[in-house]
Amino acid sequence: MQNKDILYARWLNGEITPEELKVLQEEGSLQDLDHVIKTVDGWSMPKYDTTAGYEKLKASRTPAKAKVRRLDWRQITAIAASLLVLVTVGISYFNDGSETVMAHNGSTETTNLIDGTSIVVNDGSSVTYDMDNWDQSRTVELSGEGFFEVEKGAPFVVNTDNGSITVLGTKFNIRAWGDKLYVECYEGSVQVVANGQKSILTKDESVNIVHGTMNAKQKIAHQGPMWMSNTSRFYDEDILNVFEELERQYNITVTAIPLDRSFSGNFMHDDLNKALQSICKPLGLKYQIAADQKTVLIE
Repeated sequence: MQNKDILYARWLNGEITPEELKVLQEEGSLQDLDHVIKTVDGWSMPKYDTTAGYEKLKASRTPAKAKVRRLDWRQITAIAASLLVLVTVGISYFNDGSETVMAHNGSTETTNLIDGTSIVVNDGSSVTYDMDNWDQSRTVELSGEGFFEVEKGAPFVVNTDNGSITVLGTKFNIRAWGDKLYVECYEGSVQVVANGQKSILTKDESVNIVHGTMNAKQKIAHQGPMWMSNTSRFYDEDILNVFEELERQYNITVTAIPLDRSFSGNFMHDDLNKALQSICKPLGLKYQIAADQKTVLIE
């Protein structure tokens, strides 16, 4: 059998015989070489004005005897192998196993993980997780609000900008918007850690972290997150945060005068006018809904 370098060279030069081609195919070498060629062909270079470049070259340099350097076919093979390594590394780098589930405004998204854990993401929110070594390290990143029904196994950790929640197997809800973190536990127990403060919640307990400060645990009566029943519930929350939630649920834009108010109460997700009444009436505010139902003015 001919030397592999010679076969590679003959293949690159288009001079390979059917018998030699068969040898490369059987060894699996042809597929790698073909992948390299296709990758290189896909690269692009910026357009260059050859005429202008040539004239500039003539004006700046006098003709010189050209030097011809022969490239050994072994070098060509080495270059091809190097390109193959670069392509393989690039593919591995960009395909890191990370996945993100995002719920657009006015909608929710559900994802079921390989261990049986279920996550429901509220509107305008997202979770990111990596399936690599999932059986040993179950960690997700949450932005916004989500309901988790975690199967037993390795510790399950939810990281947010305002703190982390660690569980073994339980049902709980996390709301992490702005500088606040609110956690409710419906089954089992969860550990909430924020700024060096720690609280362990058991069934029907909740805790609120505001501006980095963890408040005392509170009892809850509902058996699941109210937003999954089309209701947004607030406990002494800044009114602007309430308007932001209204924007996400109804996919609208709210314009409001500067307000320094807090709101405790709820609004439903199926009627914009009633939702605005629930928010504005207790605070003595007035509102106007634009004809296109996409903009609301609060004053």
